[in-house]
Amino acid sequence: MKFKVKAEFENQRLDKFLTQKIKDQTRSQIKKIIEQGLVTINGKKATVHQFLKTDDLIEVNSNSKTVTPTKKARLLPETIVAPKIIFENENFLVIDKPTGLLVHPTQKGETNTLADWLKIKYPKIVKVGDNTYRAGIIHRLDRDVSGVMVIAKNNLAFGYLKDQFKKRKVKKEYLAIVYGQMTKESGEINLPIGRNQEGQFVAHPKQSSKKLQTSDKIAKTKYQTIELIKDYSVLAVQILTGRTHQIRAHLFAIGHPIIGDQIYKPKKKIFTLLRRRIKLIQTDRIMLHSKKIGFYNLNNEWVEFIAPVPKKINDFIYDQKIK
Repeated sequence: MKFKVKAEFENQRLDKFLTQKIKDQTRSQIKKIIEQGLVTINGKKATVHQFLKTDDLIEVNSNSKTVTPTKKARLLPETIVAPKIIFENENFLVIDKPTGLLVHPTQKGETNTLADWLKIKYPKIVKVGDNTYRAGIIHRLDRDVSGVMVIAKNNLAFGYLKDQFKKRKVKKEYLAIVYGQMTKESGEINLPIGRNQEGQFVAHPKQSSKKLQTSDKIAKTKYQTIELIKDYSVLAVQILTGRTHQIRAHLFAIGHPIIGDQIYKPKKKIFTLLRRRIKLIQTDRIMLHSKKIGFYNLNNEWVEFIAPVPKKINDFIYDQKIK
């Protein structure tokens, strides 16, 4: 497969560009293809985070087994943790995704994902959206994060809702419990998000006088303190941009990691935060939940949907109060 880069794709990252062009591969699979040296730009082996220039000639080794369409996932409906349906009409579906349910498969080829459940329950959804591996899915939540999501049931709804996400018209509110008591009742975190040397998404990956990487993206997160409980804070969080791991990376960056987060967590079991010694807590889930989503339906009416706070999160708050 060969692609010539048009001016409109100038400065776009290679992996993102190919994800748009090769519909039957996930972005993670595309990255793996590049890392294996199967992609060249102007005759030279490309890198995952390489940025494109107008008239660049990209060639993908289409003879490789890696770039052939992935096999259809073996669906096991009896083992899929089904989400709760909050609302449904002919255009879209609003669900409450449980923690532990992966939204769609990665390069590892996972089965029993939300995408699999959708294909079983709504067979026609396979024709909805930009990629079959995430048919109908417009946005995502991390595997360990629970809460409300909207799914398109037809292409008209998909385009209408996707445009609202792109223009940041959709309002999303999360509930988070973080280490430490917030010094400000409310605030806005404006730290760009990019990858560090290990490939992990981090907020404001800037060191000393070095400039931000060109691949970093603007990210904005608002928070409001709901309650202070001993060494913890309960927050209402809104994201004004939709970056991978945005809330987790942002709160970690300002010194208030989310309880139960296995990626963005303090390195020591007992750490100091604002001159207080705090003990790292072991929980069986991250204390982050997508509580509310609001958007315009196809009649241009503003609608909002709420996913109740899970019992485990409410129990954690209650237990900390009575200790």
